[in-house]
Amino acid sequence: MARTDHGPLTVLKVLGDTGVDVHLLLGAPDMAPGDVLQAGIGTLTGTYRIVPGDRLPFGGPGPGLTVGTVRSRTPDPTLAVLTSPFRLSADHDLLHRPALFGLSTAMDGSHGHFPRMSAAPLAVASARQSATAVFDAEGFEAASVTAIGAMAAGLGPPPRHTTKYIEAEFDRPFGFLAVHRTSRLVLSAGWVAEPTPCPEFDSEPAS
Repeated sequence: MARTDHGPLTVLKVLGDTGVDVHLLLGAPDMAPGDVLQAGIGTLTGTYRIVPGDRLPFGGPGPGLTVGTVRSRTPDPTLAVLTSPFRLSADHDLLHRPALFGLSTAMDGSHGHFPRMSAAPLAVASARQSATAVFDAEGFEAASVTAIGAMAAGLGPPPRHTTKYIEAEFDRPFGFLAVHRTSRLVLSAGWVAEPTPCPEFDSEPAS
């Protein structure tokens, strides 16, 4: 969790197995999407310091966070995450804002701009970009995200430890960053405006 100029921000890092991690970002309800993403990038650059889970105070220290205690057989803290899978697609006309992408000069059709590509004069007539981001139980591109359910096979010894229990729930609009772990370069970023509701689990044993 981080305190930013835009408000409190909860950051969940989902580590990938090929050097690309996914950072899920949940801000305060009144934070704009751009502010959430900007604050998330600020945690990468060191502008904002992240307080790790084992140092969070009890209660509700940040957006979507609940911190308490639980009886456990190991002394390690427990993290429970409820989040939403998503599939986002976007198609952009880069010539809508050509200066932003350095295309203004190349659009000038009065003379050629790419002499090494063709003997005939060439100019940019169209430029589009399509992007898709998928996050689910299969993973996020190169990142591996796997959820495994376990069923008790017998009664073990009673829990010996009282440990910190952290629950992070991403049940409303949130942002994400795909980050190259070594360079800290943001490979892609996006906003999940309509998260899929988390399923309700029946705690009663099946008859």
